[in-house]
Amino acid sequence: MQPHASSSRPRLTLTPVAASLFLLMAGCAPLPPKTVVREVRVEVPVQVPTVSPADAAARHLLAYHDRIRQMGTAELAQELLPRDDANLPAATAVPLALALMTNHAPGELARAQNLLEQVLRQPDTGDWKPLAQLLLDRLVEQRRLEDQADKLNQQRASLQQRLDQANQKLEALKAIERSLVAPRPGAPSPAASAPASGASK
Repeated sequence: MQPHASSSRPRLTLTPVAASLFLLMAGCAPLPPKTVVREVRVEVPVQVPTVSPADAAARHLLAYHDRIRQMGTAELAQELLPRDDANLPAATAVPLALALMTNHAPGELARAQNLLEQVLRQPDTGDWKPLAQLLLDRLVEQRRLEDQADKLNQQRASLQQRLDQANQKLEALKAIERSLVAPRPGAPSPAASAPASGASK
C-alpha cells in the first residue's frame, strides 16, 4: 500500500507587502455619505410693544397720584409750595393740579383750575391735554358741588337762626302770660275771696 497523500490544503500566507496592498484597497472603498448640517437663519418678526406719549403721560399721572396718596400732611404741603405756575411745563402743571385737588385747602382749587386751563391753552401740550381736560371737568363739578353745599349750609344756618329767634319770642310771650295770671302783691287770692262772698249772702 502506498501511503495516502496529505489531505491538508495549502495555507494562504500574506507577505507584508500584500497585507499593505490589501489594507490600501480596503481604504479606497467608497465611504457612506456624510450628513451635512447647515445653519439657516430665518428672520422672525417680533412685535415690540411701544408706549405712546399719551399713554406714558397717563401712567405718569397715575403713579404720581398713588404717591401723593401716601404722603403725610407736611410732605404734601412741601409738594404744593407756591412756584412760578405760569412757566410750568405741562408734565409738571397737570400733576400739581391733581395734588391741589386732593388737598382741598382754601384757594387751592382755584389754583388748580388756573393750571389746567393754562395747559389747555398751550399749543404744544397735546399729550397732556386729554388729562388736563378730564381733571378740569372733575374740578368744575367738584367746585359746583362744594358751592351748592355751602349754600345749603348757609340756608340751614339762617333757618336755625330764625328758629332760635322764634323760640326766644315764644319764651317771652310765655313769660308775659305768666305775669298776667300771677296774683298781685297784697291782693286776696281767688280761693280766699270765694268763702267771704258766700258768707255775706
